Amino acid sequence: MPSNAAPPLNEDFRLVEGLRGQRPGAVGHVYNVYGPELVEYAEGLLGDHGRAVEAVRSALLALRVKGVEVPDAGTFRDWLYELVRDECRAPARRGRRRIVVIGAAAAVVLVAGIAAVLESGGGGKPEPAPPVAVATPEPSLPSVTVSPAQRDEQKKRDGKKHDKPAVAKPKKHRKAGPGRLAVGDGGCHGIGVAGLPRSCPVRLTAVGGTVHWAVTSVRSRGGRVSASGGGTLTAGRSTTVNVVVRPTVLCYIGGGGGGSVSFSPGGTATVSYTCWRR
Repeated sequence: MPSNAAPPLNEDFRLVEGLRGQRPGAVGHVYNVYGPELVEYAEGLLGDHGRAVEAVRSALLALRVKGVEVPDAGTFRDWLYELVRDECRAPARRGRRRIVVIGAAAAVVLVAGIAAVLESGGGGKPEPAPPVAVATPEPSLPSVTVSPAQRDEQKKRDGKKHDKPAVAKPKKHRKAGPGRLAVGDGGCHGIGVAGLPRSCPVRLTAVGGTVHWAVTSVRSRGGRVSASGGGTLTAGRSTTVNVVVRPTVLCYIGGGGGGSVSFSPGGTATVSYTCWRR
């Protein structure tokens, strides 16, 4: 497809409404908007400017027939390219169709079967003429001239491909759901506390998505356990929280103690320690 910038979507809305309503001049309006780029596209398929202009004219004039299903504005431009492509690929480019003007109305007469009569020398019984379909005349479509530089540029873009390139739809990325917090507290089990405070590590890891974590509460028994902090971890990332244990009289009397550190959005580390009497 040529790289011409597409017209505004509201312009396509007007074109679609005009064709659906069979308004006078609707086809000519479509040609004025899309004619140059459609001719450029058809020339890339046929390799000839004159045949390309004829193919675009034939494809657009067919839109005057009542009952043509015109798509929505969002797919209107691609639909026009498909019509031109089919016209370019049609056997003999449907060149056996003649357009006859009767008075102020345009009539399309199909001449299928005339060749057979001519080959038989005219002795055969003539077939009855097909019915003439009269349609509202459209204004003549202007010719479009494409410069040699434009033709060369189009051939470079098309290469050996004669099909309209498919438009890749962007992939939709699913947003990752909220992650959970994995707590590793093995380093805080059975630590010895004698006179001076001791610290131990608690490992936090985000699993399944991003986690916004924080220390929510600390409990202790026989000693004083403290911890604090917070932050953000993306999926698979880890951080370490230092837990500090300070001995107390109760710890010395009982010989040990324990505690816990709770985290949001969920998870708890357990702490256990031993004390020696002075």
